[in-house]
Amino acid sequence: MAEQPTNIDLRQDMSFFGRTEELYQLVKNLQRGRHTLIVGDKGIGKSRLMLEAKWILSGRTKRIDFSANFMTQIRGQLGVRINPNQYKILFIEHSNPLGDCIKEMAEKLFYNGDLHIEMDSERSDWTMVKKKLTGLGSVRLQATIFEGISKSPETYLIFFDNLDRISPSQQAFIETLLNIAVICAAVVEMKENFVFKRIWASFVKIDLDPLPDAVSMEMINYFLDNYNLRIIDRELYRREILKSANGNPFHIKNMLWHGSKEKYIDTEEIRKLRQVDEGHYFNMGPIYIFGVAMFTLFKIFSIGTDNREFYIYFSALGFIAYLVFRVFRTFFLFRPQKYR
Repeated sequence: MAEQPTNIDLRQDMSFFGRTEELYQLVKNLQRGRHTLIVGDKGIGKSRLMLEAKWILSGRTKRIDFSANFMTQIRGQLGVRINPNQYKILFIEHSNPLGDCIKEMAEKLFYNGDLHIEMDSERSDWTMVKKKLTGLGSVRLQATIFEGISKSPETYLIFFDNLDRISPSQQAFIETLLNIAVICAAVVEMKENFVFKRIWASFVKIDLDPLPDAVSMEMINYFLDNYNLRIIDRELYRREILKSANGNPFHIKNMLWHGSKEKYIDTEEIRKLRQVDEGHYFNMGPIYIFGVAMFTLFKIFSIGTDNREFYIYFSALGFIAYLVFRVFRTFFLFRPQKYR
């Protein structure tokens, strides 16, 4: 990869790592007109994958060679012929609330020349159009958007980031878009509300898992090689970032960005990464204490029934349980791990 100027904020670096299979599948789906839903944790790379697909389908970049010969060699499958004029593309960042969503769509349709609205004057810049739209109301504005998309000579491809933020009031709006355009959306998880079942059923799903360690290390090495980070122990720094990020590209980039703001990354700064990693624990202590409290309740119950044998038994168990918790309380904290 080409070397980047060291004075550029590394968070703005758009280098692409891994996800070749997912990108190929996404572009192929969209090229064939299939609605596609990208599902994955926050920071896992959903928005980045959509941007990459958008640039490929608009002809801006050619990250992957989709030719038939190349794809047959590496996958044993037919390639995808990219037609940059197949779609008009909208990338919508605000899927919720509905008001913000339709205003953003209206503005982008206007600049695409597909927002058909009669004006009282010859002037028809966005400022004047926006004022006119304000008086239409939500229902009429949605109808204007649907009309613009439907009457466009080219099919619209609409990218929605954070579609899991939608509310039940947006059900009809999204379902109509699914009938008149191709939709690609990103969600952390699909809302289980029954009103969304028909929406989710319209999509082909692509799951994004954490990056493999080899790809994560490739990403870390790229930023260390191309940006000015002064580190006392480069190898230890790599390992700690790899461990702390757990395959999440956003976390990798964010930790490296914080490191780039330090004049010098010493051992203490590297240890802080370990502390962040070790901070995500689940405390089993309250559950254990609840169990001890149950022993106490049984002990009180045995007093009421005048059963000395049970009283001694539960008293001993309660004391042992309390002693174990006091001596070994550190073992009642554990960090959940994700299986890859």
